Amino acid sequence: MNRVAVVTDSVASLPQEVIDKYNIHIIPVRLTIEGKVYRDTDEDLPTEVVQRFQKLPQIDTTPWPPEFYFREYEKLSQKADNIVHVVCFSQFTSTISLAKAGAKMAQEAIPRLKIEVFDSATATMAQGFIALAAARAAANGKGIDEVIEAANAVKLKVNSIFAFDTLNYLARTGRINKLAAWASSLLKVKPLVGLSQGEAHPLSLVRSRSQAIRNIVKTMRGSIESEKPLHVAIMDVECPHEAEELANMVKEQFQPAELYITQFTPVMQIVAGSDILGVAFYCGE
Repeated sequence: MNRVAVVTDSVASLPQEVIDKYNIHIIPVRLTIEGKVYRDTDEDLPTEVVQRFQKLPQIDTTPWPPEFYFREYEKLSQKADNIVHVVCFSQFTSTISLAKAGAKMAQEAIPRLKIEVFDSATATMAQGFIALAAARAAANGKGIDEVIEAANAVKLKVNSIFAFDTLNYLARTGRINKLAAWASSLLKVKPLVGLSQGEAHPLSLVRSRSQAIRNIVKTMRGSIESEKPLHVAIMDVECPHEAEELANMVKEQFQPAELYITQFTPVMQIVAGSDILGVAFYCGE
């Protein structure tokens, strides 16, 4: 047994058909409200609960403890000698340090097991594309070093862009104060935010969703290498028509090699709010 198991967090927003096809193990992130722990699933967080929690002044997104990751890795060790866990970017969460502590525990308990906790330096489907690249390499029989290499190749290329109605939801986490101040200082505008290599940065301010879509496509155009295959994922929260419009524009203007439409998870909706439109993309094989 020398198989490489690929793991990522629920916030990677991978479509279920991709998860099933490449046997990617998903760890749901957790949310703690009034002492109760909720998993990032539709069962734990149905729509009415999400809407109620969105109104709370503060939320606790503390990751799972090391013992939780140890148990997850221990279960996966029954099927694989190697594990690559692609996690959300370390600047936004302490998941990576806790997962590494769990990995150390698992490797001490199971000496044959090798675990790589891989900082994606991003989130959502940008993180998902990194995990997918790793899973495709693993499915092709590659060893753990080559799987990590495949993940790193996408990490260096992938970008994401998000159109928010407001950044007030994210401000509750205390992690985007500069962006929140930038957006809240202006009225009746929607912030467009980019995320790449672990850094969130303001791109532009727009007054309508249609303008946001045009600006997203314009920003993509400046980053796309036309001679290489384009991989795209459109993500949304409660704006499926805009997601479809953006997908159609991307298909028409860029002819991507693959394009997914997916939704943000319940925890992400609680953390970031509703009416969000996003895109993750990279050029490469």
